[in-house]
Amino acid sequence: MSIFSKDIIRCNPALRLLCVSDRHGSQLNQAGFSLIELVVTIAIMGIVMATATLSFNSWQKKSKIESQTRELFTDLVDARTRSFTQKKVHGIIFQPNSYVMKSYSSVVEYKNSTAAAANGVQLLSKSLKYGLTKTNTVTAITDNSIFFDITGFTTTATGFTIVVNPVTASPNLNCLVISAARVNMGKWNATTSSCVFN
Repeated sequence: MSIFSKDIIRCNPALRLLCVSDRHGSQLNQAGFSLIELVVTIAIMGIVMATATLSFNSWQKKSKIESQTRELFTDLVDARTRSFTQKKVHGIIFQPNSYVMKSYSSVVEYKNSTAAAANGVQLLSKSLKYGLTKTNTVTAITDNSIFFDITGFTTTATGFTIVVNPVTASPNLNCLVISAARVNMGKWNATTSSCVFN
């Protein structure tokens, strides 16, 4: 039996390696991937990476909306706390993509939105990545103000709802309801057009 008559022999059954005899009788190891296997593997990895990137972007957007909602909540609670600890009226003036916190020393300074925007001492100003709307999620908030008197109660709209958009991103927190004595955070329910508290 010639060494050339054996094309393929098993070298090591335990390791399952295939070997081929060359013309001189030595055995060559033939382990590896074919080009088709590599292309299919790279294509599958590309699809998985694209799906993961889309999921990550969606999750990141939800997280940023929730973060902005919490930050707004914190500033509203801070304005309420400052009003009764410092015995000064504090207000937050909302715009569609920003808000300003101010303190006022007299009623004349904040009697209307024009006076409130022009007067008072500015304590902070924040620009927002995601826009603010009223309860219908279409009308942008423009020159709306919330004021807290020296007892910490709001002197303006009770039940005033602020929604951080877009609501289609479905974050867990994206709306605030400001009542006389407290501020509640929740998730906007488009079906009932209300802020559902967690």
